Amino acid sequence: MRDLITKLGEKEMTKLTKEQEKELEQIALEIEAEAIQMKLDYEDNPPPSEETGSLIYVHQNSEFLENEEEE
Repeated sequence: MRDLITKLGEKEMTKLTKEQEKELEQIALEIEAEAIQMKLDYEDNPPPSEETGSLIYVHQNSEFLENEEEE
């Protein structure tokens, strides 16, 4: 996480107190942990295909078109 903070640049870092640096690092760790958890949750529980923007193609001769009662 220190890399994230140093990306702010030395000039900006000199404006932060030690307490602010510690708080910024804690926030960055929390964001990273939440992102990892979200990724794992998405892998374990992917959204239905219609929510992902995936398209379903049905050929004009498909048996699904023959039965009107079937959804």
